[in-house]
Amino acid sequence: MELASKFNLNGDEKKIFEDYISNKMGEKLQPSKDEEFLDKWNAWIDESSKKGVASVLNSYLIPKRPVEFKKPECVSVSIYESIAGKIPIIVVGDDDDFENLIINLAYRGVRPDNIHQQGASFLAGKTNRFIVLSKKPYSNIPASWMGLEEEDWRKKSMVLRRAHECTHYYTRRYYGTSQNNLHDELMADFFGLYAAFGKYQSKWFTHFMGIDGQNLDGRLSLYTKDLPKAVVDAIGQVAICCSRFLEKC
Repeated sequence: MELASKFNLNGDEKKIFEDYISNKMGEKLQPSKDEEFLDKWNAWIDESSKKGVASVLNSYLIPKRPVEFKKPECVSVSIYESIAGKIPIIVVGDDDDFENLIINLAYRGVRPDNIHQQGASFLAGKTNRFIVLSKKPYSNIPASWMGLEEEDWRKKSMVLRRAHECTHYYTRRYYGTSQNNLHDELMADFFGLYAAFGKYQSKWFTHFMGIDGQNLDGRLSLYTKDLPKAVVDAIGQVAICCSRFLEKC
């Protein structure tokens, strides 16, 4: 690949780089109907009005690894009409509760080192799919860096994060793939930022990822785990170029 030749990569690194940036999407699919999938969620939501959302989630989603929620009253669930169709969205108001829920749902109870960097998760299988959102500032970026008041940034973070995860849902539902890589993250942040701000700025994305040289705790490590440093650096440079191109579109 011509692009790989622009970076000082050895043979194995080139293969890893080329595979990472390759387009994983195939032809557009005809997805199944929403109704069958949502029936159980509607039943759970009805039951949560009596038992509480946290209790219902523990009973049906993670009965073997229930979460001891610190603030169960700050957990909500609703059916959201996304660009890909209706999908259940769980919002967890307490950061510790969010992280513990994700640990038990996605990591089988084993706490990953980078859990503090996560603010949302899209979980999908053959018989279930849903989104979990926290109320953290997006990418743990402070409101002052965005030039916003704290409350305003928190609200925009929720809109951004929801649109971001719904973009993953769209590619999963209509193209059969949702990759945990920078290709999909660039696309999802693009739509998320437009939903929250009505515009896209490259400097926001590169700062969120930590590839601007300023944010040392950026999300890049989440999507390049176990890759050689030379490959990570090359991927970062490609992401910067793509991000700047998107801003001009």
